[in-house]
Amino acid sequence: MQGIRFLKILLSLLAVCLCFAAAAGAEVVAPPIPPCEPPSAGNITYAEIVARYADPDSRFVVLEGKDGIRIHYKDEGSGPAVLLIHSSLGDLNDWDGWVATLAEDYRVVRLDLPAFGLTGPVPSGNYSVDRYLMLVDSLMDHLGIERFAIAGVSYGGLVAFRYAGTRTDRVTALILQNSAGIEYGGHGGTAERDRDVEATFKPTPATRAALSASLHMVINDASKVTPELVRRKTDFANVIGRDWESFIATRMYERGNPERVLGHVRAPSLVMWGGSSKALSVSTAEAFANALSNAGTVEKIIYEGGGHLLHIEKPEQTVRDAKAFLDRQLLAKAGGP
Repeated sequence: MQGIRFLKILLSLLAVCLCFAAAAGAEVVAPPIPPCEPPSAGNITYAEIVARYADPDSRFVVLEGKDGIRIHYKDEGSGPAVLLIHSSLGDLNDWDGWVATLAEDYRVVRLDLPAFGLTGPVPSGNYSVDRYLMLVDSLMDHLGIERFAIAGVSYGGLVAFRYAGTRTDRVTALILQNSAGIEYGGHGGTAERDRDVEATFKPTPATRAALSASLHMVINDASKVTPELVRRKTDFANVIGRDWESFIATRMYERGNPERVLGHVRAPSLVMWGGSSKALSVSTAEAFANALSNAGTVEKIIYEGGGHLLHIEKPEQTVRDAKAFLDRQLLAKAGGP
C-alpha cells in the first residue's frame, strides 16, 4: 500500500461512494459525479452503509461549501488535540483500541478519509494526497483546533508526514506507524516505478474471503482478524462506486520525494514498526528515522513479530508507547499531569 502496487491491492477494495442518500436522519445532498464505465460492482448504497455503521459518537459535516466533502469523524476526550489517520484498508473504527486510553488526557479526533468508511465523495473527483491535506486543514479549522499532534498508519502515515512537513506551524508531534511513502508495499523496494498508463477500470466486487486474506497479510495475529472486522471491511468495500473511486485514487498517487518532505518536519517524531511486517521491510523504519533529520526529536520502536496494522494487532502496547511519547512531548512541557 506504500506505493502504487500495494495501493492497487488495498485501495482497489475501497474508494469513495458516488451516490447520494439520506443518512443518520438527515438528507444528504451530494454533488454530481460522472458515473463510472463500466458500472461499479458495488451493491450497497451510501444511505445503507451509514444506517448500518454510524453510531451515537458519529459526526458528519460538509466542508468547503459546494466543492466540499461530507466527512465522517469522531471527536472525543479533552486536552491537547491528537488527530488519527487510518490506513488504506482502514476506517476510523480501527483506532478504537487507542481512543479510550488517549482520551484520558487528550482530545482525540479521527476521520474517515474520502474513499473509506462513511465519508462521502469528493465533488471534484480529486483523490490526491494534497487534497487530503486540505481536508485536514478544513476539518481542524471547523473544530477550532489550531495546533495538534498527528498519527498515521500506512497510507495514513503518508498523509500525516506530508501534512507535518508542509504545515510545520500546526503540528505539535508526529507518530508514524509502518508508514507508506518510502518503500513500495510487499517489500517492493524504494526505487521509483513507472506509472501504468495502460491501466483500465475493472469492476471488482469484494468478498469476505478476499478481505480476510488481505487482513491476514497486514495483521500477523490471526485472532485479531475477527468476523466482525472482515464483515465491516467487506461492506465498506461494496459501497456503490468504491471500486471506481479506488481506481481514480490509485491513478492520482504520486510518490514524489518523501525524504525531502520528511526533512521539513520540525515536530518531535515517533516511528513505530512491525518487525515481521509482510508489507514493509523493518529497515524502512530506519530510513524514516534518518530522513526526519530536522525533527525536534526522533524515537523509534520495533515490535518484534509485529505486522503492519499494529494498532489493531497490538492496541494496548502501541497506545501505551504512543501516549508515553505524547506525554513527554506535550504534557510534560506544558506542565500537565
